[in-house]
Amino acid sequence: MKFSLARPALAVAIMATLASCGGGKATFPINVTVSGVKYPGLILSTNGQDVAINPPATDGQDVTAVFPNPIEYGQTYEVVPKGATVVNHVASGGALPKHQACGPGNYSLLYGTAGQLARIDIRYVCLINTIPLGGTVKGLTGTGLVLANGSTTATVPVNPALDANQKPTGADVTVSMNPVAYGSTYGVTVLTQPTGQTCTVTGGANGTGGGTMDDAAEAATNGVSNLVVTCVASS
Repeated sequence: MKFSLARPALAVAIMATLASCGGGKATFPINVTVSGVKYPGLILSTNGQDVAINPPATDGQDVTAVFPNPIEYGQTYEVVPKGATVVNHVASGGALPKHQACGPGNYSLLYGTAGQLARIDIRYVCLINTIPLGGTVKGLTGTGLVLANGSTTATVPVNPALDANQKPTGADVTVSMNPVAYGSTYGVTVLTQPTGQTCTVTGGANGTGGGTMDDAAEAATNGVSNLVVTCVASS
């Protein structure tokens, strides 16, 4: 184990020694691997140079790239989306893929000093953006209301608003469903009606509580928040 741990440092020391014999410093390419890229737009930047990361020809494959110019032994680097704001090595914003967010892969540092390791390998992972899905329940006085988004999403029980004496008031109740990924369809329905009432769902992209999640919803503060569940007394 001691020998295996020493190999990278030994390799670096040998390279530095050979470079010094030739009158120059050892140089290190900055290698990048990005997983999960589905849309264009990601540009990574470090040390005054950029590299564009395009979606792979086959969906699900990793994308590999190397920055145009290697850096010298002892130089620092920090690979972030171009134009990102960086605070304490945490990047936000910048040139990201459309509809996605990207961050470091497991156990991957995006910054360091050339020569710390034998190679500079940067790994990013990109995920599809998710958007909150929610709305308002109106007129609820009965108990037992359960909403669902499709057949595979967790159900959401909704309780009526109560007054100081724990009596239903029929006041509006805010409801939040599980977030929905960009490009995915959603359809909020009443799975279980409340006691003595019948509730119907309106709103969403198609007007009946469903639609396809898009960037218009993503730009809104609360995502798709125009769902309305209206409850009335059963006839």
